[in-house]
Amino acid sequence: MKNPKKSRKAKILHIGIDARLAYRRGVGTYTANLILSLAKIDHKNRYTVFNAPDSLKKQLKNPRFHCVPLQFPNAAYYEQVLLPAAARSQGVDFLHYTDNSATALDPIPFLVTLHDTLHLRPLSQVRPKATFRHRLVCAYKKWAIARSAPRARAVLTVSEFSKSEILEKMGLEESRIFVTQEGVDLVFFKRLPRKPSKLFKILAHGAADERKNISNILKAAKLLMDRGKRFQLVIVGMDAAELKCTRYLEEEMDLDIGNRVEWAGNVPFEMLPQVYAETDLFLYPSRLEGFGLPVLEAFACGVPVVASNVSSLPEVAGNAALLADPESPEAIAKAVAQMMDRPALRRRYIQRGLKRAKLFGWEKTARKTLEVYERMREWM
Repeated sequence: MKNPKKSRKAKILHIGIDARLAYRRGVGTYTANLILSLAKIDHKNRYTVFNAPDSLKKQLKNPRFHCVPLQFPNAAYYEQVLLPAAARSQGVDFLHYTDNSATALDPIPFLVTLHDTLHLRPLSQVRPKATFRHRLVCAYKKWAIARSAPRARAVLTVSEFSKSEILEKMGLEESRIFVTQEGVDLVFFKRLPRKPSKLFKILAHGAADERKNISNILKAAKLLMDRGKRFQLVIVGMDAAELKCTRYLEEEMDLDIGNRVEWAGNVPFEMLPQVYAETDLFLYPSRLEGFGLPVLEAFACGVPVVASNVSSLPEVAGNAALLADPESPEAIAKAVAQMMDRPALRRRYIQRGLKRAKLFGWEKTARKTLEVYERMREWM
């Protein structure tokens, strides 16, 4: 007679994954690369991938991965009702939500990747000029995460820092929280030939979210300019509409640094390696990060990095970035000046960064995630 426990463990899992945000910002990079890496390493289980963009579907060669499109009027209805209903109709054993929030209504078994606890911040700390839509999205995320995370059979998160924040601020059960660090694609992100530039180019990733610390970056740029440093600060990641939701342009005018700052807008994902290749220094003094993927991307592209000394960034950067206090424009400017003035220091950090990037691979993320999928058997 078969052992029922052994038979259950041998069962092929049918896993559903939400790919709606694939390739959109950091969460989308995580989602796309997790799915692609699972497709490389898992030839046993079945997967239904919901709402994968064409750019992701074209790369999925594993026949055990099936893509299902879903039309939906809004993200809240999609997460709460449509997605879990579609997953049940497809016969999945459980559903993986990849963007912090999940269903608080449907009984389907699920796990969720909770990247951070940013949803707990007051909206005033996120967007000084919040629109009605921003307020609506913020309210929904607060409601959905607070109610769905405790219902999850497992919670994945992307750093030890985020795990500690989730435990401290959300009170979830530690035995159901698993750290699956993010990675970097070393085939895509790599050193490229670079033309010499007359100006020292500093790249920063911006967003309307105050945690990206653009205000202090601009103040640090003013300090550098007043000290006679020749540079160009290029800020990517915000289109014109998002920029209007901030005070950054007014701050730039008040500081009188307009000739040193270029607002380069959103950069297509496929262009990012070339953007890094044209950079002398990557500046990322973020106040709060669940992980900090751009730091790894810069490392892999051979760009020296100045990052903040708080949240998850020391964990990700190790000794491969020069760290500074994000609340001090003076400290940020001092770190940047050190890199500008000392080519040997830049070379040292470039080599450290290239070595550090090799420690973070998406297949490692996928293997750790697959271990959690296998454990889901015990909780279903």
